[in-house]
Amino acid sequence: MSHKADADVVRTTHNTARFFTENRHISWILLVAVLVWGFYGYAKMPKRKDPDIPVRLAVAVCPWPGVSAAKVEQLVTRQIEQKTAENTKVHPPGAYDFGITSTTLDGVAFVYVALSEDVDDIKKEFNDINLKLNSLTSLPQGAGPIQFMSDFGDTAALMLTVASPKEREVEIELRAKSVKQAIEKVRIQARPGPADARTTLVAAFPLSVPPSSVRRTFDLVTTFLEGAGMASDIRPVEGAGFAGLDFETSANDEAILTFLQKLFYERLHAEEIHPDAWRPIMIRDPKDVGPKLTAVAGDKYSYRELDDFTELIQRTLQPVPQVSKVDRSGVLPEQILLEYSQERLASYGLQPSRLREVLGARNINLPGGLLQVGGKDISIDPSGEFKSEQEIGNVLLTPASPGARPLYLRDLVEVNRGYQSPPRFLNFHTWRDNKGEWRRSRAVTLAVEMRSGEQIGTFGKQIDATLAEVKHSLPEDLIVVRTSDQPLQVKENIDLFMDALYEALLLVVLVAWVGFWEWRSALLMALSIPLTLAMTFGIIQLLGIDVQQVSIASLIIALGLLVDDPVVAGDAIKRDLGLGHPPVVAAWLGPTKLAKAIMFATITNIVAYLPFRLLSGDTGRFLASLPIVMACSLLASRIVSMTFIPLLGYYLLRQGKKPEISTEERRQRGLTGAYYRLASLAIQHRWMVFAGSLAFLSLGVLFIAHLKTSFFPDDLQYLSYVDVWMPNDAPLSETNNAANRAEEVVRRVAERYGAEHAGRGGKARRVLKSVTSFVGGGGPRFWMSVSPQLQQSNYAQLIIEVEKKEDTPELVPLVQRALAVEIPGARVDVFQLQTNPVNYPVEVRISGRADVSALQEEKDIRVLRGLSRQVKDIFRAIPQADRVRDDWDEDCFTVALEVDPDRANLAGISNRDVAASSVSGMNGIPVTSLREGDKQIQVLTRLRMEERAQLSDIKDLYIYSTETNTKIPLTQISSVLYGMKTARIQRRDHFRTMSIHCFPVPGVLASEVLKAAKPRLRELQKNLPPGYRMEIGGEQAKQDQGFGELAVVLAISATGIFLALVLQFNNAVKPILVFAAVPYGMIGALGALEIMGAPFGFMAFLGIASLVGVIVSHVIVLFDFIEEMHEKGEPLVDSLLDAGIVRLRPVMITVGATVLALFPLAVHGGPLWQPLCYAQIGGLSVATFIELLLVPVLYAIFVLDLKLIKWEEKGKEHGDPLAQDA
Repeated sequence: MSHKADADVVRTTHNTARFFTENRHISWILLVAVLVWGFYGYAKMPKRKDPDIPVRLAVAVCPWPGVSAAKVEQLVTRQIEQKTAENTKVHPPGAYDFGITSTTLDGVAFVYVALSEDVDDIKKEFNDINLKLNSLTSLPQGAGPIQFMSDFGDTAALMLTVASPKEREVEIELRAKSVKQAIEKVRIQARPGPADARTTLVAAFPLSVPPSSVRRTFDLVTTFLEGAGMASDIRPVEGAGFAGLDFETSANDEAILTFLQKLFYERLHAEEIHPDAWRPIMIRDPKDVGPKLTAVAGDKYSYRELDDFTELIQRTLQPVPQVSKVDRSGVLPEQILLEYSQERLASYGLQPSRLREVLGARNINLPGGLLQVGGKDISIDPSGEFKSEQEIGNVLLTPASPGARPLYLRDLVEVNRGYQSPPRFLNFHTWRDNKGEWRRSRAVTLAVEMRSGEQIGTFGKQIDATLAEVKHSLPEDLIVVRTSDQPLQVKENIDLFMDALYEALLLVVLVAWVGFWEWRSALLMALSIPLTLAMTFGIIQLLGIDVQQVSIASLIIALGLLVDDPVVAGDAIKRDLGLGHPPVVAAWLGPTKLAKAIMFATITNIVAYLPFRLLSGDTGRFLASLPIVMACSLLASRIVSMTFIPLLGYYLLRQGKKPEISTEERRQRGLTGAYYRLASLAIQHRWMVFAGSLAFLSLGVLFIAHLKTSFFPDDLQYLSYVDVWMPNDAPLSETNNAANRAEEVVRRVAERYGAEHAGRGGKARRVLKSVTSFVGGGGPRFWMSVSPQLQQSNYAQLIIEVEKKEDTPELVPLVQRALAVEIPGARVDVFQLQTNPVNYPVEVRISGRADVSALQEEKDIRVLRGLSRQVKDIFRAIPQADRVRDDWDEDCFTVALEVDPDRANLAGISNRDVAASSVSGMNGIPVTSLREGDKQIQVLTRLRMEERAQLSDIKDLYIYSTETNTKIPLTQISSVLYGMKTARIQRRDHFRTMSIHCFPVPGVLASEVLKAAKPRLRELQKNLPPGYRMEIGGEQAKQDQGFGELAVVLAISATGIFLALVLQFNNAVKPILVFAAVPYGMIGALGALEIMGAPFGFMAFLGIASLVGVIVSHVIVLFDFIEEMHEKGEPLVDSLLDAGIVRLRPVMITVGATVLALFPLAVHGGPLWQPLCYAQIGGLSVATFIELLLVPVLYAIFVLDLKLIKWEEKGKEHGDPLAQDA
């Protein structure tokens, strides 16, 4: 490195700093242009909470109704997996990531496919997979069609839940009056008896539901009440919006309700009761109707009305320019049931399958041709399409004959209009009414997705305006709430980070003012910040970067770095003014003399961050904007320091009134004097100081051993969610009951938490805002990292929303603890939202790879279950492990029909006839449809509920022959066998895999649980049977992958910085000295994490890795002064100490600015950014001390003792510079 005299620099240099100082009119125009550019760039940049990370996951769904999971896996799942694997861009298998995984249940296969991370055109690859699946022609009969959901990863920007309010009090009063009148009228006609001997069972429902839809249910109740001897003189009670029975009884109301509950559970399929009906009540005294009806009052609007309302909202929102798609969840389809008695149907010689032909011939929607008359085309539209369910019942089956009346369909079957029965998916919303009471209402949720590249704020405003418009066409009391609101989240998040940025700016200016202790230099540095930020925003807008938490946090992290150049440049201008240079020369001369050192310092910082672009996966995409924003801000800072800082320095900076303090005076007094004496003593006892520093480094070993590890922290949000898993064979009604109980627990825990953490005046706070439940499957993807579960009757998802997001981390463990105790028979997990998701923190996978033939498959499952039990026993023996389970669940009860082929053939019955008759009777088969507007309402035939309520009813089933039109009882040709079966089969990358997972108890990290389990897991792994493999998944697998990549990035970064330093110094030894402070900074970072109680995770590792460039950049400028003194032939010790004195103020200002700028991010950034901030604060604080004290010591060792660096002084012989100075 060579340094010219000032006169030579002034005579020969023509650079940007000189141009901007001497051409000030042009410079001011460019300055204003940069500010305008920055404002425009920021305004145009899309705003979002998190970086846009494409979800490279799709799912293929293939139904095969009525078939066991084992058979579906063999004949459907494997074929879909093999066909999907033909795509070359499927993600390769890994300990954490998968390529293909599947879940096979009774009657359906779900096959998930993840694309490789290097795929840019995701749609193209998914289209290729879809075409391959469409070409799959070898599926068994009855299986399919395959539905490939390539939009499975699309995330809703807004989730609107539309719910029904409670029936109005006025309507309840009118209903109660009608019920009372109906009861009194019936009792007048009843047989005489004691007044208290009669009671009335009443169920109410919305006025849109006709009483005929529940009449059949009450007829059955009448039969069973009479049969049990619990009622006599039973009379129907019926009116608009209610139906019931009045009867005489000796039993009390509680006994009757208990009997009815047992009746519906065992004999009448409770899940098939009309869902719009309210809970039934018992009335002894007609005067009690009002209070009792109010207590059980249900929803005002029916499922059909909610369907109509949400369809209107959907059609209204879809044309909004910023909206890409609107989907609905929770719509309960209507259906019409033709319920028959097989005895009655058989007496007329009819088969259920014949009804399809009869109704198909009647219900047509075919053109009648075109007639040309008088130069006009007239279309002929033949009638025949059903207009109502009454027309279906009026279909003539046999015409009238002599002595017999005609036979209509209504004479053989009951035509009941209702909803999908049993339902497969339901949506509920729990909310507070005006009285502060909690209500659980039926609901439909709309997921609104935003077009890519749109402004989320504009999207939110357009949605608001459109909703305000459509509400004029909806009932005023209809509940329309935002249950997931990204526009609000983005606004709050950006406001929070911008507040942190403003606070950081204020702190940086304050540090500059204190450091310079005069307003001109502080103002110069303060003005450099908006200029640098404006240029940064302009650049990153051109590069397509969004405004989100990572990009804003990157600016906050960069603040201390981007003021480094202006501080050094301003300090250099001040020194040149003190040397007597005129302002127009000093303004550009000072920055020019340090240009090379600052340039290399900037390069090292950029090289330190840019390799982070090499991080792969979602983690790499999440952090992708960090290195780009850091590089752009550092580049902008470099440009500003060589353009606008000289311009502004010319106007602002002045030569001090007092003469500049000489170097000798600085050595004697003040902070610089104390530093000089301390550093001199350290150099004299350099080996002792070096030994002490090595002892300090040994603390790092203790910190590393004691620090707990955690990959990524949970996010701090208003939302959390609950997964409720019932046993595999649980019907949706049982799952809904469990979800309802879970909601009650959540409400109770939230109320208790609000009372214990009272607000102002000691008044209990409202903590819980709402709970939205999806029963029978997951809701829409409301959060990028939360993959929704597809429809499964044993699963429910609860989305919890709180009033203050700071309550979420405290509330989640309390809810988990209560749910684990109070929801027996269910697996319940409560999750905070995660930025980088790990579904199960502790996970061990056992894969079976030994099923080489079909005969070995049952053995394979038994072995997997045995190994799984051993792994679960290991974790259950660890006190810190909680909720230990596997993902297959227990085997389920099954009924098998073992058909005797000889007897079946003699009777003219085939196995297909047995299956068809069983499905038709138990579940129903579609026979036609009823069209109402754009809705197609399915019409099904099915046995009456009382003929298919118990296992014994299977034996009474009639089997119909499709060939001979004969019927025969099932027991004559088949045996009914009972047993257990596997109802859920998980596969991962083409092999059966059982995952055993658990959660750490509160206050314990997943790494601690796994550490305790590893010795026994290793022992088990050694003794695995041939063909079986154990793999650690969960947080450990993701952490190994992430930390491994970070280590590579750190190595690349350090290598790049080293090469840059070799080029700068033209020496391979001096860069080693520059790096000397780095290990000490890392120890400081680990110490800060230990003191703050923060785990060592990915973000902490990122903070430590990024310290390298920051520390090195400070040392470079220090070395530049040392080299300058070396060229002048100054003594070694004076050069080392004077460099520290000269650099003391700039270093303390820039480090103080960097450290203090990180405090707002640590406070406002939440748990994601805190570890990074703590690591950098601790690392920079320690490294600064090391840089100013230990680096001169090490330099002296390299020169004086190791003789690795040569040092020559003018006018002195070679020898010990310490002795010469003395």
